[in-house]
Amino acid sequence: MNHDRTAAHLADMLAFCQELRQLVPPDLPLDHFTRQRVLCLAVEKLFINLGEAAARLGDDAARFTAIPWRRVIGLRNILAHGYEQVAHEILYLTILQELPALEVELMAALKSLTAP
Repeated sequence: MNHDRTAAHLADMLAFCQELRQLVPPDLPLDHFTRQRVLCLAVEKLFINLGEAAARLGDDAARFTAIPWRRVIGLRNILAHGYEQVAHEILYLTILQELPALEVELMAALKSLTAP
């Protein structure tokens, strides 16, 4: 894949993670999150976008082994294709517990592309 496209997809993923974390800050109680239908739908869409950007990396993703590609893309597939009822509690916990580390890995991946 073109180096520029790889960086663009990683940057998109980082932006989606950051937006998700802005929408669901750590001090937002779970019950407040799950009662806000529009917020839940926005979160679903951003997770779909995150997974789509990950999928577009194709074989280039293998260069960044610390990123859980299968989980990111798998969540996208579940949400996009409606394989099962969406458990918003899981999305909430994913944002709070897993996205911070994913952001760090995405920043490291982007940095590695710009390192001399």
